[in-house]
Amino acid sequence: MSSPSDETFPHNYLSTSPAHGVPGQHFLYAAPLRSPSPILLDLPIPAPKSRERYAGYVWNASVLLADKIAGGEIAVEGKTVLELGCGLGLPGIVAARTGAKQVLLSDYDDPEALSDTQAAVEEALPPSLSQRCIVVGHSWGTATNPLLEIAPHVDLILIADCVWERALHIKLITSLRALLYANPQATVHFASGFHTGRKAVADFLTQAAAAGVVPSPPNDWIELSVEGECRPWDWSRCGRAELAKLGGKDKNDLSSQTGRAFQTEERQEERNRWTLYGTLRLRIG
Repeated sequence: MSSPSDETFPHNYLSTSPAHGVPGQHFLYAAPLRSPSPILLDLPIPAPKSRERYAGYVWNASVLLADKIAGGEIAVEGKTVLELGCGLGLPGIVAARTGAKQVLLSDYDDPEALSDTQAAVEEALPPSLSQRCIVVGHSWGTATNPLLEIAPHVDLILIADCVWERALHIKLITSLRALLYANPQATVHFASGFHTGRKAVADFLTQAAAAGVVPSPPNDWIELSVEGECRPWDWSRCGRAELAKLGGKDKNDLSSQTGRAFQTEERQEERNRWTLYGTLRLRIG
């Protein structure tokens, strides 16, 4: 485990560049000031071998989830946590650092990418904590039995910036449903930047809801800006009547001023400023 200098400036500030990290260097994560205890984690950024799938970046959505875990807003102590599409696994690593009983860090079944995740775990955490983390491959849409054999009772599932590729939406939802059926009380903590568009996020959430994985509660979903602004996510911003209805709005209300303003995507610079956060649960009954 490396020992970052206290004089080193943390790299986890949110910025209008949604991805952070320089190949061959380190990414220094510092817990936000609101956290109960200080945390510094040093993650090695891998060489470009696996970066064609963006696994070597640290994304704003990962920082957001990590901050919420470090600050106690996502309670992980004594729980089993699974991060899907983890990349370098920052949120999961922070979960291990803050008392999670067991953490599964899962990404596509590629040995090089998984070795990058393992290297991040071993460098960021001391052995007493890194042994709580298990790095395992899982291709979305395939059987989740190997994951459940390691952790039969997953309490929390973390997803950060995993829905930008629409072709994988159904596969991710298939894995989510299987994991949630294994423990219907589990909660999914979902974060996604809008750098690839609101519609990609909306399409995923629409399909997830149709499959019984629903926003819970929908009114608590928020957008956070890189400047620290926080606003409720108006489900009509994505221009999808189904999601507006899920959010407690009449589907005919999409002609409101807010709805009209977001029928077309914002400019790229504006989208880059915002990250969505909310929770998903399995619909019971």
